[in-house]
Amino acid sequence: MTIRTMEQGKIIKTFTSKTGKSVVLRYPKWDDLQDMLDFANGLIREDTFVELHGKEQTLEEEKKHLEKILENIEKGKQVHLEVFVEGKYAGNGTVRIASNRRQHVGEIGIALAKEFRGDGIGKELMNTLIDEAKKAGLKLLTISCFENNTQACYLYQKLGFKKAGTYPNAIKWKDGYVGEVHFYLPLN
Repeated sequence: MTIRTMEQGKIIKTFTSKTGKSVVLRYPKWDDLQDMLDFANGLIREDTFVELHGKEQTLEEEKKHLEKILENIEKGKQVHLEVFVEGKYAGNGTVRIASNRRQHVGEIGIALAKEFRGDGIGKELMNTLIDEAKKAGLKLLTISCFENNTQACYLYQKLGFKKAGTYPNAIKWKDGYVGEVHFYLPLN
């Protein structure tokens, strides 16, 4: 695995969304803390297809989270990109790099604010994370999602991910349980 020193705030990609909005994908920096907190708490309030749920995060909790992200990036254990649309914080994507005998494997994940979904931003973010994972020397990516998140399942397969299987009722969601679908993508 190649370990790179990350520059906080380094822009990785800029593009135009399907609806003509200017999008920037870049590494995080400390100035993003409040935006990250607002975003996380927005997802919690929405109770959407993400692990975050329950009580809202505090500034101190989010500060520890950002600290860990920046530390992992510096150590070469994580790729993490922030998404800004027309200058507004819109989401993020990450690749967590495994350790020991699995250090060639990355677990990918993305989250976008509701108002920015369906505009091609998630697809471009995923493609960029895949490219960054290749640059980091990874050989395999994994991702999972809620079984009832049909848009995510469709996107992952469209990007070449193969379905590995589903853990039935693995996720508590709303008033019941849903399956967790697992996908993988070999990087050649």
